[in-house]
Amino acid sequence: MKTKYIYTLCIMLSVALCLTSCLKGNDDEIDYSQYDDMAITSFAITAINKYTTTTTSSGKDTTTMATLTTGLPVFTIDHYKQQIYNRIPLSAGCDLKKVLASITSKNSGTIVLKSLISDSLFYYSSTDSIDFSQPREIRAYALNGSGFRAYTVTLNVEPENATTKQWERVADEENVPEALYQDFGIQRNIFDGDEGDTFRLSKDGFNTWTVELLGQGEDASLLPTDGIAWVSFPYSASINTDYELLVGSCENDEKACTVWRKIVEKDIPETAPRWVNIPMTFSQDYYLPKMGTLSLVYYNSNVYAIGDDGNIYKSRDGGLTWKITTDFTLPEELGSYHIKAATDEKGELYLRDLDNGQLWHLINLSEAQ
Repeated sequence: MKTKYIYTLCIMLSVALCLTSCLKGNDDEIDYSQYDDMAITSFAITAINKYTTTTTSSGKDTTTMATLTTGLPVFTIDHYKQQIYNRIPLSAGCDLKKVLASITSKNSGTIVLKSLISDSLFYYSSTDSIDFSQPREIRAYALNGSGFRAYTVTLNVEPENATTKQWERVADEENVPEALYQDFGIQRNIFDGDEGDTFRLSKDGFNTWTVELLGQGEDASLLPTDGIAWVSFPYSASINTDYELLVGSCENDEKACTVWRKIVEKDIPETAPRWVNIPMTFSQDYYLPKMGTLSLVYYNSNVYAIGDDGNIYKSRDGGLTWKITTDFTLPEELGSYHIKAATDEKGELYLRDLDNGQLWHLINLSEAQ
């Protein structure tokens, strides 16, 4: 990326104004040179490298690199505070010094990056990598040259090896989440009416039921019938909004779970949220396998699926794709993977072995000491 100083930017803006004025030929054309908008309208990471170091049984460290292009967090743009940031952090090991980003401005205003070490300015290009290893200023210049608005972009990332996690046995059942002893159930209750198709959902072992609405045109036959799991967590793209996932096995697919999602806007209680099915075509072969017992948990700002195949699956895109992760592992002492998982009010993770009743708690050693 070539360095451009502020006077160069001003010259280019002036030339653009002149060209726009000359090209205007009739009353139907829009004179973009009159726009004084100064705002970033969207920001997204399109590619970032992630480095992972693993240790072999012989004690040798091996580092691998993967380029992430999907499942990346959504960014919030606060125009009042002039800040851009991601609520859900990037995975540990992501290289913040070389990031490809898609940035747009209102009415195609000029986007400029400020140097991290001086007052020099750089034109933004979607094909040039950007160093976001520290908060960085991005400016949106108005097309008419009247000024600019500066935003501070901060990329939040999970701390790398900040804590060491370890499972410990729990003896007292009173200190674990009640959800470890409760199952999910669904009753289909399909009828035609003003409210559309509905079904009933139980989250407490069939003691209580809530009436749930399906989105218009959704196929109720895709609702799960076995291995049902549900989770709710804050929706990063909107304040005071929850994102719910419902998964499980159904007859329509022999190998993959059916996945449903619902967005609950707490500020608009009069609007009834509806469940929408996520088609299998969206999974790009990274689907959640069907399992006899399955749990969904929201842990450390991420969604995980834990089932009886011994793997832990992570979704970073709201349930579209599920990939095996090593963010944490299951206790080695488990006799089988016939388990139930849940988090408590503090967000701490617990397991229950359904075969022998043993309870486990995932702790951070640095916090326990």
